[in-house]
Amino acid sequence: MKASTAIPLALLLGAATMSLLGITDAQAQNNDVDQAVFVFGGAMVDADMLHAANPFGATSADLPIVGLGYQLFPARMGSFKFGLEAGLAGRFGGHPNAEFWGGLVGRYDGFEIGDAVRISPAFTFGISYVTHTQEGRERQNELEHNGDARTLFYLGPELNLSFDTIPDVDFFWRLHHRSGAWGTLGDMHGASNANVIGVRLNF
Repeated sequence: MKASTAIPLALLLGAATMSLLGITDAQAQNNDVDQAVFVFGGAMVDADMLHAANPFGATSADLPIVGLGYQLFPARMGSFKFGLEAGLAGRFGGHPNAEFWGGLVGRYDGFEIGDAVRISPAFTFGISYVTHTQEGRERQNELEHNGDARTLFYLGPELNLSFDTIPDVDFFWRLHHRSGAWGTLGDMHGASNANVIGVRLNF
């Protein structure tokens, strides 16, 4: 798939899913559907997903990443809520490039400590498209497998921390992961990981 003809599948996935659900931003507000916007920053790490999930032990690759995103949660089941996410990130170091992703997100809000602190694990699964392969681990994996790392799966396991004094604000850590899932996309058996921290505003 050439860059000149590739359509960011992440954005298409998000748009198609929202269309399927028949939910617009105005409808979300009228129906009291949870929404959120977030920003984050961090760095790519030179490790596989398992080792990169340790934010204190993974080796930074000195490749910064900053991003922002939007979430919409039209479905709830007790302390669980399910929805959609779309995001945009800038990846720097070497050849700067942009990443677009979109997909499904699930979140659990049931862990509370003394009615003062809430810990909320979340997970995003979708599709990620980048305008240029990132130097470092992503490019190395591309060369090793003769693959194409531009359109891959996106995984975003995450931990959120919020406080009773500011309940609509989350502080979070996320593993920002792109992969071909053992060659399913782009003949890629791995791609890139980044540890990021961010802030989310829920409304």
